[in-house]
Amino acid sequence: MTDAEDRALLERIATRDRLAFETFFGTHGADVHRFVRDLVRDDGLAEELTSDVMVEVWRGAGRFAGRSRVRTWIFGIAHHKAIDALRRSRVRTVPLDDLADQPSATAGPEAAALHAAERDQLEAALASLSAEHRAVLELTYVGGFSQKEIADIVGCPVATVKTRAFYAKGRLRDALGKAELPR
Repeated sequence: MTDAEDRALLERIATRDRLAFETFFGTHGADVHRFVRDLVRDDGLAEELTSDVMVEVWRGAGRFAGRSRVRTWIFGIAHHKAIDALRRSRVRTVPLDDLADQPSATAGPEAAALHAAERDQLEAALASLSAEHRAVLELTYVGGFSQKEIADIVGCPVATVKTRAFYAKGRLRDALGKAELPR
């Protein structure tokens, strides 16, 4: 969906158009859920936060100032809600997605074991990063946001986003470099 289409939906949502809200939720809900899940590392909490984000969209659609893309605005709300939830609950990290641990149907037992070991190492490496560093990586590599948009989402200068990305990649590289795969 284009930003112009998102803006048109927001205008309709501001007038309490439920169909526009359902369309908006259907378009952005899964991406918001994936983003907050990867930050809070808890699927149940991510579902709750996704709902909170969408309630905020319903309530605040009329206040959207248009200084960024709609998607940037939504992910900013999601980021703030996820960070607040982490501060409140002190959630401990858990694997991103239990489904990702399932081996491919075409993989043999050796390949499946290697895949599971690599996935575990990646999960551990990601868990070693702060939520702020994971957010920058997630928004960059999964969300496809620019550094300027990420700065708007997380509420910091672009230079801070660049610094967080630099350190996050370095820490991830170090964590993965220290891990040994089974032979």
